[in-house]
Amino acid sequence: AVAIPAQAVHKKNRLLHGNLSVYHFTRKLRAMPMPNAPRRASLHRRGSQAVLDVDDGSCPLTAEGQLDRIGSGFYLWVLVLTIGGASMAESMEMGSVAPIHSALARTFGLSHSQRSALPLITFGGSALGLLFSGPICDQQGRKVVLQLSLLTIALVMFATASLPNDANNSFVLVLRFLSGFVSAVQAPARCVLAVESSPKEYRSRVMFAISLMEAIGTFLQALAVEYLMPYLGEASSDRWRTYCYVVGSASLCTLPLMHWLQESPSFLAINGDADGCVEALNNIARMSGKPLISTEAAEQMRQGG
Repeated sequence: AVAIPAQAVHKKNRLLHGNLSVYHFTRKLRAMPMPNAPRRASLHRRGSQAVLDVDDGSCPLTAEGQLDRIGSGFYLWVLVLTIGGASMAESMEMGSVAPIHSALARTFGLSHSQRSALPLITFGGSALGLLFSGPICDQQGRKVVLQLSLLTIALVMFATASLPNDANNSFVLVLRFLSGFVSAVQAPARCVLAVESSPKEYRSRVMFAISLMEAIGTFLQALAVEYLMPYLGEASSDRWRTYCYVVGSASLCTLPLMHWLQESPSFLAINGDADGCVEALNNIARMSGKPLISTEAAEQMRQGG
């Protein structure tokens, strides 16, 4: 038999006792109610709707946190189709600037200086549109700007297609300025609305889908120009008026989808419209088939601003 020194035995017992003490302390600590510990969310029903009482620390009572809780669903498809449709209409309008200008110069007998001024006025309007887009979006909202832009694009293109051949040349230049301005205003609005209305996990996919639809719009624009204006506006047989009607109709077709599109919850929250923020989030959750925000959680969001 090997003799074990008493000092070693005492050290072993002390370590064992210490480990047991830490174990029991850990058990007691886990059993103690922690004041800042996250609470579980409770799911209950209100009428025919499932309502989530959001009191879990992992799901913060913010617009972005609630979008992450809702996750994917039918609303993301609405978001992609609506904003993607607006991108398609804008790409069809601005992608055909050169043949449209050639047709306008030939039809209305523009002078050399007026013909040279057409692209300057159009893209000058685009520059001003991008400059004013941010302040307008922050004051009026992203959805309103997108709606007005689509409606104005349709009206401008219909007005351009309806101009008589003896129309004043200055009126032609004004229409081209408005076309560039309203097309540029919607670009930041639709991007910000898409980002602020989608969960972080799906934002890259949403933006990719919108960019894909914009590319499809450019492809459709090329096909329409090939079919309606094969001589790029230089020949009298080019049907540029029909092309303007097509572009205006593309903008109008996107407007009905705006009925289901919600305003950015983050924009509403930042501007102090807590009721509107809660309503927008509940509409998104309802369309996505996800639980709504309970009255208690909504009240906490209102108090939190």
